[in-house]
Parts: sequence; C-alpha cells; structure tokens
Amino acid sequence: MSYTEDELRLKKILTTIINSAAGLKYALLTDDTGITILSQAKFKFSNHQGISVEKIGAIGGAVFVAGEEQGHILGYGSINLQITEYLEGMIFSMKVGKGVLCIVSDNNAQIGFIRATMKKWGPMLTSILDRYLKADQAEMSKEVKELFKSDTFGML
Repeated sequence: MSYTEDELRLKKILTTIINSAAGLKYALLTDDTGITILSQAKFKFSNHQGISVEKIGAIGGAVFVAGEEQGHILGYGSINLQITEYLEGMIFSMKVGKGVLCIVSDNNAQIGFIRATMKKWGPMLTSILDRYLKADQAEMSKEVKELFKSDTFGML
C-alpha cells in the first residue's frame, strides 16, 4: 500500500502518541461516521484475541457522537475530551477537525498526561486530517463524475 504525504504525517503523529507513555495500546483516527482512517498499535496482537481496530473505531466514533449530542441537548456544547473508563482499561476520544482521535490504554496510563498529549497534537492532526479528507473527497467526486460520464453507463 502506498501512503500519501498526509497519511505518512498522520501515521508519524500516531506513532509518536502511542510511544509517548506506558500503558497506551492503540491510537486511531476515524472520520465522523466512525470509519477508521488510520491506526497505530504499540504491540501486534494475534487474531484469536478478537481485537479489531475497525470495530474499536466504529464504536468509539458512535459513542463520541452520542456523547456530543447529549452535551448539546443539555446545553453544555461540544465535547472537549471524552474519557470512558472500563474495568480493564480506558478510551480517550477527542474531536480533531472532521475526525476523532481515539486512544486506547490500560488502567495504568496517566490520564493527565494522555489528555495533555491529545491537546498538544490535536491542532496539527486537525490541520492534516481536514486537508487529507478534503483531498480524498475531491478524488471520490472526480471518480463518480467519470462513472456517470462514461459511455458504458449510458448502456445500462
């Protein structure tokens, strides 16, 4: 798979985040719908453990959007940072432009440090991700136009 310059930058930032502290397991970027754009794992896991980055991204995106809607209903505004704490670990989610940054950790991770790391990298992720998604959307639009312009489409 060939990565664009923006994808390489995003991957490098995710790698920096995931390696910044003990206890971090995954760093993911999803779009607003929960589709995983890019992810980075600190360790490789075998498939028998049932871990799917796509599932983590989809559910994390849905939980984030639901929490954001709840905040709007209550008059609290947009989510600054969402932390979900489980018995065996935590998920941190933050809006980054047209996407969501999710960080998955174990219970030993330092919440304040992770929060500061997300705040540090958030603006850069926002800038790169928004440009990347805009370019991706333009490419898809071009492909759809070509599809409808095609002589073979008229034959259907």
